[in-house]
Amino acid sequence: MESNSATADRVQNRNRPLFPHQSVSNWTLIAARQRMTRHRRLDGGVNRPRRRPHWGMEAIPAPPLHSSGTRSAATTSGNQATDIQGVLHMPKITRRAGLRTSAALAAASLSAPWRAFGQSPAPSSTPAVDRAATTATAASAAASTPSEPPRHEGPEGALLAERLKYEGVALAAMRIRDGATTFSGASALGPLPDPRTLFELGSITKTFTALLLADAVTRGLIKLDDPVDAALPDRLKLRDSQDAPLRWVDLATQRSGLPRLPANLVVRPDLTDPYATYDWTLMAAFLSGWKADKPRDTAYEYSNLGFGLLGQALGFLQQRDYATLLRERVLVPLGLEDQIFLRPPAGRRFLDGHDKAGKPVDHWTFRPAMAGAGALLGSTGGLARYAQAALGQFDHPLKAAFALCLRRHGARDIPGAGIGLAWHGGALPGRVAFNHDGATFGFSSSLWLDPVKGNASAVLANAGVGVADLALHLLEPAIPVADMSLTRQAAVSLTPEQLQPLVGIYVLSPSMKITVRAEGNRLFARATGQQGFELFATSPLVFFAKITPLEIVFDPAEPDGRGAPALTIKQSGRNTRASREP
Repeated sequence: MESNSATADRVQNRNRPLFPHQSVSNWTLIAARQRMTRHRRLDGGVNRPRRRPHWGMEAIPAPPLHSSGTRSAATTSGNQATDIQGVLHMPKITRRAGLRTSAALAAASLSAPWRAFGQSPAPSSTPAVDRAATTATAASAAASTPSEPPRHEGPEGALLAERLKYEGVALAAMRIRDGATTFSGASALGPLPDPRTLFELGSITKTFTALLLADAVTRGLIKLDDPVDAALPDRLKLRDSQDAPLRWVDLATQRSGLPRLPANLVVRPDLTDPYATYDWTLMAAFLSGWKADKPRDTAYEYSNLGFGLLGQALGFLQQRDYATLLRERVLVPLGLEDQIFLRPPAGRRFLDGHDKAGKPVDHWTFRPAMAGAGALLGSTGGLARYAQAALGQFDHPLKAAFALCLRRHGARDIPGAGIGLAWHGGALPGRVAFNHDGATFGFSSSLWLDPVKGNASAVLANAGVGVADLALHLLEPAIPVADMSLTRQAAVSLTPEQLQPLVGIYVLSPSMKITVRAEGNRLFARATGQQGFELFATSPLVFFAKITPLEIVFDPAEPDGRGAPALTIKQSGRNTRASREP
């Protein structure tokens, strides 16, 4: 079994975009943070009828109003609990006639909600004039220590507020532990978020799409091993490199071989509304010309395209669009129609998103073709209800479907506890937890389930910052949060001659290597399958990253001139060594 710190590192790297998306190394959390920092993802929408919120086995009353008119972010229930990622990696950015192709979008793509399927984006909760007026203030609040400390409420509010001293604008959290459900919030700018405040959920959407798949399987409509193209129109065929058909299970476990994003997805340089026009016609055109370069079910490759296709194919199968299918088969049966949306309803508080520096960014809009990869908006109250459903805390018709989702389905090459249908497993002492994360251009999210102990946690942010370590800590308090002070250290300048002995390839595992390179007097690191980032020196052998809390310590160079024999990654209380390749 993986140790607490190993799971923490895997999560941390996965939820930053520097290194392996679902890897168990220190680089996992980095990958998530880097990904969230540079590229954000999806959101989508259709209006839902208003109903009273469901907070648990019994409805929990909405938090009391403060004298200011805002609701308290802390609410507790006594619900009994019994039982139980995704972010996107970004390829290099290419430009064409002032636009970016999908390679760029792959950088800013699916782990967050896409929004209105071909409709105009819903109005933000903050008027445009207010957004313009607060841009400088928000950037200042996130980029430097605010003149006033962040405000907070709830049992975890102080923890969230401490993170906001380093990055972020507002954070909301939910925690299910020992039969009680609690909500907390913190804000460096604007009112505190409460359990009904909406955020873009990003790739947490994938777990809802996987639940739709599991529902179709448990109802006997299809089998996981059936070919997907049997449900597609126009005789479109999906084949791997050996001409075997791609199956439903291949899409849901990220082992189809499909790329992260389709090559014909063209994006503006500023990433404004990149998915607004991408529809089934464009997706079908890409798929009809796509040639697989590997057999199915042989390698894990995170694909937003794959989950967009999964949602679209399930719609074709049941003659419903994604929004209608999700509402009929998941949201209404689970009592989530007033908490999870594809488009924010009128009168509901929906936060504006921000980049890592705190600058407000626009929400994105989506058509059904990519909705299944990240089109949802949600609240901590909604995620609490969703987690309670997954944990079997109340009676509903999707228990068998959840059980199918939270069962390992192949994915033998994924470190840790493997992958279910969308859900990624993380080993804790004596048990397995399940997780998925999300990141849009202006939002970040992380959701965890512990079916053995009946616990769950989630953290939502309206900025491109890392939250996975916070959510994991709420699930398993023995796992520490990231030491954000590491990102604020003073750097020293080194000469190219001092950096050269550190250059090389360092092996974390057979499938994960760290490439260290120098450009003049600057040093960079990149893990297999991830984007690189700069390292800053505090001494000739000790470096830190500004994009994520981590230190790298190199061993002294060998006297024979072969360079440093190894490096040690220090992150979240764990030290991981990687030896230099000969």
